Amino acid sequence: MNIFRMTTTKKNWSQIIMWWEIRRIPYNIIMYLVGLLSFQIGYVTIPLVYLVLGLGLNALYTFGWIVELLVSNKLAEKDRMIYYPKYAFATYLTISTVVVFAISILISIG
Repeated sequence: MNIFRMTTTKKNWSQIIMWWEIRRIPYNIIMYLVGLLSFQIGYVTIPLVYLVLGLGLNALYTFGWIVELLVSNKLAEKDRMIYYPKYAFATYLTISTVVVFAISILISIG
């Protein structure tokens, strides 16, 4: 499965939400693996930190489709409507990974 695949430029609100929510599963799997690695690197003894962090990152992930719903009608070029979700998903995934590793490093330093 190519998680970045786009099939159409004209999407209604339910298709936009579905595109993001289907990708929440691989996002959570990747973040689970990142969390396990970070947990081992930082020798974290408080797993509650990762539970709260996971819930917070999933809440932020929801903003991906909210922002797309808000800007999809304003995007003039069809290409931007195709590329926005891919780049936004990759950006959220990257930022989430950096945040998880940063928390681990900060906990291990402190």
